[in-house]
Amino acid sequence: MAAPQEKQHYHGPENAEHELRKAYNTVIETGVTHFWDRRPIAGVNADEVAATYRHAFRCHRDGDRLAAERWARTTKHLARALWHEAKLAWFEDRLSELPFLEGAEPEEYGLHERADTTADLLTSLERTLPPGFKQMPAEMTRYLSRARRHLEALHKPSAKNELVHAEHIKAAHEYGRAVECMALAYEAEAQKKPPSPKKVA
Repeated sequence: MAAPQEKQHYHGPENAEHELRKAYNTVIETGVTHFWDRRPIAGVNADEVAATYRHAFRCHRDGDRLAAERWARTTKHLARALWHEAKLAWFEDRLSELPFLEGAEPEEYGLHERADTTADLLTSLERTLPPGFKQMPAEMTRYLSRARRHLEALHKPSAKNELVHAEHIKAAHEYGRAVECMALAYEAEAQKKPPSPKKVA
């Protein structure tokens, strides 16, 4: 099946609503980037992104290119998840400050994921342990929990705002992808470990 094509939007007065919604999103993103007040977000540690990146780089330096690629992808998705976290944390306190138009199409706010398929992804990940692990690594458990919270937040009154709704889905999806890539990274590292020596009878 061919991928659905995005609507074409042309310049002119008939495109005013589309441009207003895009502008609304970019104003919020500018506020997060330039005026973030550095308040901590409960359950979020942004330093983990840099730590994960350093681990990916060490794998590359040590010649484990597969693990390096998978840890780098983990870093990418985790960084995106934390960007959505910061955007929501800054934005949800200011919902009444900016007027906005309702009725946005998902692509107008850059939403290409769905809540139901994201929930399915999380369920699948929760049932699968990385090779060599008897229980889920703590960071994977934490990211899955954060993802679930974002999906649960879709039922909050603030999620009636379509941009808030979209950001929660995007955050949940990116956490899920981070966990998915992390499991693959652990698998790659397990493949590089030397086999245990056989016991001599």
